[in-house]
Amino acid sequence: MEAETLAGLIGFGGAVVGAGGALLGAWLQQHHQAKTARVEREEARAGLVEERGRAAAEKALAELYRLRGHAVTWRGGMAADERNEWSRTSRNLIDAADLNAALIPKADKLRVRLQDALGAIRKSVHIDAHESEHEAYLSTSDTEHAIALLSAYMRGDTLPAPTVREQREGVERDMREAEWREGERTQIDPS
Repeated sequence: MEAETLAGLIGFGGAVVGAGGALLGAWLQQHHQAKTARVEREEARAGLVEERGRAAAEKALAELYRLRGHAVTWRGGMAADERNEWSRTSRNLIDAADLNAALIPKADKLRVRLQDALGAIRKSVHIDAHESEHEAYLSTSDTEHAIALLSAYMRGDTLPAPTVREQREGVERDMREAEWREGERTQIDPS
């Protein structure tokens, strides 16, 4: 083989290796940039979800504070229409807190506990409005517990232990779900 041909082949081989190296470098750089951008998007999305969850928790907490303030407006000897209005306003505030709490992402345990606590408050409101003549201490104490639950979640603390009334509400919820599941099995398998 002639020297010029050999030099040309060596030059061509060097050009191919150089071009391959450049293409490999560009691909690696693009891959790294895409991975970095994906991580940044995921972090931004997680921050947005956390921000929305915090906003929903703050709204739920604000409704619970309004409920606590409303609960102390109860007084003995109220007329039936006053009792009904007090009860209706209480239920509306409970429902608003429940709705906002349902929007808190990644908080399954809190949502279940808060639903039980709000169920206990609903029963307390009914008892205070229609079955008692004393101050609304059941509604107030159950509302305080719901506020403590939500506040602990927002601080990142462990949730306080369930009250007896909240535990009872949880058992009743579990029994309703078991009855529902049993009804579903009966409909599916008639035997």
